[in-house]
This record gives sequence, C-alpha cells and structure tokens, in this order.
Amino acid sequence: MTVKQTQPTVKQQAAMYIMIGKQLASSYVWWALLIALLVGLAVGLIVLGWWIWPVQWGDAKPSSLSPQYQQTYLNASANSLYAGMSIQDVSTNLGEGWSLDKVNNLLDQMIAQNYAGNKANLANLKAGLNHLGAVGPVGASTNQPGLSPAVAVVLAFIVLVLAIIGGLLIFRRLRSEAPGATVVTPTAAVSGQTGIEGGEVIVPAVSRAAGGARAVEKTAWVGETRAPLNQFATTYALGDDRYDMSKSIEAPNGDFLGECGVGISEIIGTGVPEKATALEVWLFDKNDVRTITKVLMSDYAYNDAAIRNKLAPKGDAVAIKKGDVVELKTQTLKIGARVVDLAYGSGTPANAYFQQVTLELATWSDAIN
Repeated sequence: MTVKQTQPTVKQQAAMYIMIGKQLASSYVWWALLIALLVGLAVGLIVLGWWIWPVQWGDAKPSSLSPQYQQTYLNASANSLYAGMSIQDVSTNLGEGWSLDKVNNLLDQMIAQNYAGNKANLANLKAGLNHLGAVGPVGASTNQPGLSPAVAVVLAFIVLVLAIIGGLLIFRRLRSEAPGATVVTPTAAVSGQTGIEGGEVIVPAVSRAAGGARAVEKTAWVGETRAPLNQFATTYALGDDRYDMSKSIEAPNGDFLGECGVGISEIIGTGVPEKATALEVWLFDKNDVRTITKVLMSDYAYNDAAIRNKLAPKGDAVAIKKGDVVELKTQTLKIGARVVDLAYGSGTPANAYFQQVTLELATWSDAIN
C-alpha cells in the first residue's frame, strides 16, 4: 500500500489552523476569553506599549513636571513678579493644568524651606495668585494629566479579579480532566433534580476518559471493502457538560490527513446537568480545507421545527437510533459513525434529551491506495 504525498498550500494550512482555533474557542469559551485577555495584555502592554510604540513625552506643561521642577518654575515665576511682570501674566505663563490648592501647597513648602533664599518673593507670588483666585490662563482646565490614584486602584483591582478568575478556571479545568474510571454507569436518581418537566434525572458517574476517543477492534462496515484506518469509540453521558471529543486522522506513516470529532450541538431545558438534545459529528479534510457536520438529534428535537431550523446551518439533521450508521465524506476522507448504544433521559416530553450515547467512529482515506 502506497501513500500519495500531498503538501497543502500556505492558504490551506492557514485555513486549517483557523478552523481548529474556532472549534477550540467554541468548545472552551472561558479558556478562549482567558487566552485572549492574556495575549491582549502581552501584545498591548509589552510589545506595543513598551517596545514598538512606547510613550514619549513632549512639550510638557509645568503642571506635568515632577515637584522638583515645578518648584524651580514657581521660583522663576516669583522672580518675574518681583522684576515687574504683572500677576496676570505670571499666572498665564504658568500654563494650564494647575489647581490653586496644589500651587499653595508647593509654595508653602518652598517658603518654609526658604527656597533659594527667595522666601519674600515666593510669599508675594502666593498672595498675588490667591488674590486672582486661579492659576493659569483664563478658562484653563485644572485636570492633571495621567490616571488619578482612584482610577489606578480600580484598574489594578479589575486586573487582580481577572487573574483570580483565570486561576480558578485553570484549576477547575485541571480537576475536571483528572483521570477516572473508564466505564460510565448510571447511579441512583439525584433527589431534587428534575427532567424537562417532571421525572427525576438519572445522573451517571461521568468519566472524561469515556468521553474521549477509545481505540476498539476494527470491524467490517456495510458498503466498505477496506479496513478502516482506525476505529474508536466515544461516549456522551448526562453530566458531561463539556463533552467534546476530537481525534486526528493519520496515514499509516504518520502523515496528518485531517481530524474528526463529536460534541454537544444543542441543549434543552434548564438546570444542572445540562441536557443534550443533539450531538454533532464533524470531519475536517486538510486536502479539502473545509469542515462538514451532521447533527445527531433526539426524536423530540428532530420533530421540533424550531430546533430543526435553528440547527440547520450546522449541518444535515439525522434522527438517530441504536444501530444507525451516519456517514460523512469530503474530497479524500470518509468517516462512519455507528450508534452502538442510545438511552434517553426521563421526563416529558419523551425522548427529549440523551441519557447516554455511545458511538463508534471509523475513518477511511481515498488518498491511500
């Protein structure tokens, strides 16, 4: 058996990575938000703010200077007043951005220190400015540039809260992925939890290992003369609200051919755990650069026009039953999804959400002879 070597173009590779990114973002919304936040901070603050376009100060007004240089400017203004400049001109030359209280505090410090032996002139400047009742040109703003301490504290608090939320999400994700038993079995009904309307929700002991791709023995498939490239099983069980299985499709020599997977497509009702009324099986072909999807619906969802219309953009609707085989085919790849086990949850309407669904998926490639 030989393998036809196919090298995807740059455009195809870019489309593939975008597709994978979209699927990850739609499956792990909080992770996507956290990563986007961290990347945005890194790019905006470090790359753009400190490296490529750092802040550069120019044409600063006296009110924007540090206290040391503000005192120097006020001392020169006091000397100008002593030399005969009017207090109105001295005030105008100080520029905008001052507050009278700020200037009084600085002048009080300078007078107490007898700054540059100019105590009398500084006292005269203070008296003149207080007589005017303002500092700077007529109608000048007294807002100081930059962030106020209160705003800085609020921003720091927001960043801290986001960091804590991100840490909790990571911790929760790591705990949810802790290894467990590989068998999903129902347990007794959980008291107080109800179905869609009435009836108790039977919550199985969910294992994330069962929700993943488990290799199984290759079997014969109707209409196929070739053995599958690989064959695996995956189980969705009520309670696995983050169920989203994906697996790479590879040639025998390890070449990447595409990817396929199963995830929750639609939930119904309210409360916890979420109740899946439709799953979606998808197939990505690197040579086709597109993803095709079929929506595996419960009996209730398939017969509900509103749900059918809502999910129509995702792919063809299929009302699944135990033993059914759903086929997806692209330019060079094909997968078959066989419904090995199917159980509905209790409550009304009947057959509205899945209690447990086990699928076996097999893959074939036309790129391999």
